[in-house]
Formats: sequence, structure tokens, C-alpha cells
Amino acid sequence: MIGSFADKEYEEHGHDHHHHHGDHDQHDHESHKKLFTGDEIDGTEGEQREKLRIIANKIDENQDGQISFDEMRSYTVERIKEQNNREAEDLIGTLDPKGTNKITFNAYVRDSFGDVDISQLEKADKSDLNTRETRRLYKVDKQKWEYLDKDGDQSLSYDEFRQFLRPEDDKELSKLEIDSMINEYDENKDGKLSTAEYLKMTEAETGQAEPLSRELDTNNDGFGDFQEFTNYYLPSSSSSIDQETEHLLKECDTNKNGYCTLDEIVQAYSSFAGSQITDFGADLEKPKEDL
Repeated sequence: MIGSFADKEYEEHGHDHHHHHGDHDQHDHESHKKLFTGDEIDGTEGEQREKLRIIANKIDENQDGQISFDEMRSYTVERIKEQNNREAEDLIGTLDPKGTNKITFNAYVRDSFGDVDISQLEKADKSDLNTRETRRLYKVDKQKWEYLDKDGDQSLSYDEFRQFLRPEDDKELSKLEIDSMINEYDENKDGKLSTAEYLKMTEAETGQAEPLSRELDTNNDGFGDFQEFTNYYLPSSSSSIDQETEHLLKECDTNKNGYCTLDEIVQAYSSFAGSQITDFGADLEKPKEDL
């Protein structure tokens, strides 16, 4: 989810494990543009633009008719917090329907991995790529769970479970996640992944091998190291918020003066609807009086 840890690696597991490279671009304009031009949402394009103008006016905190980086960032933080809370509450409701303030590891595993033999997940078998990544995900989830489960009762409180869902915001959880990815596929144990090792990792993840990209291998040395993996797969919430804010401002700031007017935002409505991070599209489905 910034969505954070919100991009899906294994769709069948029902929640996010880490940012998958194939979904790394959070700005899926075309798929979300249908919210405004297709059948998925009621109302004309004009009505949607009117709703976006109401939202833009809300973002403009000092009501000077233009939106600064700080104003856009403040609203982005608010939207992300709401979205993360909504996603966490939905999952908590599924895993603890009686409202006991306890999420058991067994309930989480059943929901995330399905009806599987836990003893098979505990094995160290790396021969089958189809099950290798599933085993890794199970084991790192167990490590993160045990780290947060201070009293050792195999359960997490709701607050602890929310931490579990957002490893990018906890240094130790983030380290466990990235170490797991690298260690699993680092065949020569040099602490980083070569292109060949990364090809095996991506094939295990999705069934399609992909080489290291320049976006991941930022120093272009042919390897992905711990920091590069962290920046790519688990950027901090703050970093993701800054990136999304910069993206939205860039999309609407047509005269490049560093601000967006309300008119500019309305003209860029498809970009705002396409922001999976802030989920502006959900706001635009609301009645005007609820905005």
C-alpha cells in the first residue's frame, strides 16, 4: 500500500508483501481515467471536474487561488492516512470478526496463503521456483510477526498489526523484508544481487524473468545492493509522499511557476484520478456534499 507497501507482489495472498517492480509506477492514468469517462462512475465529465474543483479548493489552505507544494503534500498525507486506515480496518475485520483486538498468526496465514500445509512452507527447499517465493514470503512474515509479538502469544494487537502492514515505516521490519529478498537469491553470498540472481528472483515472483533496471540499480554497477533494494521496494512513507506530491504538481503546473491553480488541477483531472497512492478517484465518487 504508500500506498507504500501497497503494491501487490502476490495477488492471491490477498494483501501486499512488498513493492513489486512491475507495479512500481503508481500513476496508472489510463485505467483510472475510466472513472470519469466510462460506466464505472455516475455523473458526467463536467460533474467530475466540478467535484475536483471542490477538492482543489479544500487543498488550497490559505485560499490564495494557487496550491503550493506544502499544501499539496499536506493533503496527500491526509489522503494516504485515510486510505491506509481503511485498508487496515477491512483486513482487521476479516481476521478478527469478533473484535477481540487480537489478530492470530494462524488467521493471518490462512487469509494470506490459503489452505496450505504449514510444514511445507517451513521447508528450505529452493528447487521449485513456484513454491520458493511463497516460502520466502511466509518466513519473512513470520519473522516480522515475531519481532512485533512482544509477549510471544502468536497474536498481534490492532496497533501492532498496523505496524506489520507498513514495514517501510519501521527500520527493523524494513531490514527484515529487504534482507529476506536479497538473502534468498544471493547465491554467491556477496550481499547483493547480480543481474543473473535478480532474473531468478523476478521469475520466482511472477513467472517472468526481468533484468535489473536503471531505476533499481541507480549506480549502474550491475548489482542491486541493500540500499538500492530499500529505495526501490520499500521507500519510506515520507519519500513516497514527496514523490507523489511532486508528480501531481508536475502534472498540473502547466506554466511551471511552482504552483497549481484550481483551473490547472481541474484540467489535469485524469492524473489525479489515476493516483493510486492518494486514491483521489474514491473522493470523486462521493456526493458533492460529502467532499
